[in-house]
Amino acid sequence: MKALHCITLSLAVLVQPALAEDLLKPTTPAPSLDIDAGPATEMVSEPVVHATGTIEAIDREREVVTIAHGPVPALKWPASTMQFQVREQQLEGLEVGDAVRIGFQSEGDEAAIVSIDKR
Repeated sequence: MKALHCITLSLAVLVQPALAEDLLKPTTPAPSLDIDAGPATEMVSEPVVHATGTIEAIDREREVVTIAHGPVPALKWPASTMQFQVREQQLEGLEVGDAVRIGFQSEGDEAAIVSIDKR
């Protein structure tokens, strides 16, 4: 009788962690997020940085805008002229020479416009 009690107790102790582990597993896969109207590239994990500048060139085919921007203290960037990835609809109503305020995300040597507004 004592042996049966020990075996039952041992099984109860060993089975509980396995059951608890199964309870932690998700029953269905998490839905993937569909982010529409996000930045021009997939750099959505980077923080948005703001700057002001002037549009120097627009290449609608390549979806690139060249902006001469002021210093960007958040990134310790001096004033410079650089290209930003942009979606076509973000350029509606904008022309070369327009003064703009941009929100962008930067990763390495790539930068993508999140928002762009005439000043």
